[in-house]
Amino acid sequence: MRVLCAVIIWCFTVPHLHSQALERPHQPPGRLVDVGGRKLHLDCSGSGSPTIIFEAGGDAYAIDWALVQPRIAQQTRVCSYDRAGLGWSDPGPADETVEQTRADLHSLLLTAKEKGPYILVGASVGGAFIRAYQRAFPKEVAALVFTNSANHIGISVKGKVGLIWDLTEEEIRSGYPLPASAKGSERTHEGEPFNRLPPNLQQDRLWLDQRHWESFNPATAGPEATLSWHREFLQEFDEVKNATSPVLGRLPVIVVSSNPVLGKSDCLSHSTAAACLDFLSSNTVHITATGSGHEVHLYQPETVIQALLQAVSAVRNRVPLSGADAAKFVSHDLTRS
Repeated sequence: MRVLCAVIIWCFTVPHLHSQALERPHQPPGRLVDVGGRKLHLDCSGSGSPTIIFEAGGDAYAIDWALVQPRIAQQTRVCSYDRAGLGWSDPGPADETVEQTRADLHSLLLTAKEKGPYILVGASVGGAFIRAYQRAFPKEVAALVFTNSANHIGISVKGKVGLIWDLTEEEIRSGYPLPASAKGSERTHEGEPFNRLPPNLQQDRLWLDQRHWESFNPATAGPEATLSWHREFLQEFDEVKNATSPVLGRLPVIVVSSNPVLGKSDCLSHSTAAACLDFLSSNTVHITATGSGHEVHLYQPETVIQALLQAVSAVRNRVPLSGADAAKFVSHDLTRS
């Protein structure tokens, strides 16, 4: 079985990028934090409160936020990190499961002494991780921002292609072990949209991709992460579908999506379940990133920047998102209030 990407990436050659990636040292831009016998990469910058935490998508890295993080760091504290087994982070016992990711992030922030409250930002499947974190640690989270967050993920099991939550756990398990073809071929250059990153980060990203490819063994890969996503997606779907009032109350929620806002009726179907994000809270703003590809933070970084400034303004000034104006940003630090 293999997880199908939410967007197909066509690669374009960046001249000499492959050779440069192999020649220069690839040091992590942040620091490595011990979370109990293994280390996770954390890159923080800026000062102030609330602290923004970026959660990358599948097979993505902290450096993928490089077009957004420096701008936000001018206004508040902001951190990106690599989940276990990705980027510069050590692997863990159950990489990419919701349970390990949630526990790792909590331990990472505590050990690194990064102070809340947090605005959690989830790209693609990262949206499931931040929703699970908020559920487990609600008092730490001041707002959620979803950017093309995926709960509509396709998978292929023995030639059958469908949505992850339309399969049973038994069907998911039956797809393992993966065929040798699941490894694919080694990446030799970074294509769209990662070629929008600065050249030095493209080199780093290529090196990380190559290292990740080399370590991946389809014969030993297990279904744990996919099963974990399956359970999380179903729980999120049922929470909103069956709720008589917004499950997050008035918690600020911003949904940045390539698609326009849909109605509550669309939240009743798995195929349009991304609509449920707009009904998590009564204090929600939907921002349509018209024409953007899947990684909005790379295709339209300014759209994500403005969304985050709006969220920070709402949290700092304790006003609804509708009354928070990113264009007239008020720099009132919660740590001094």
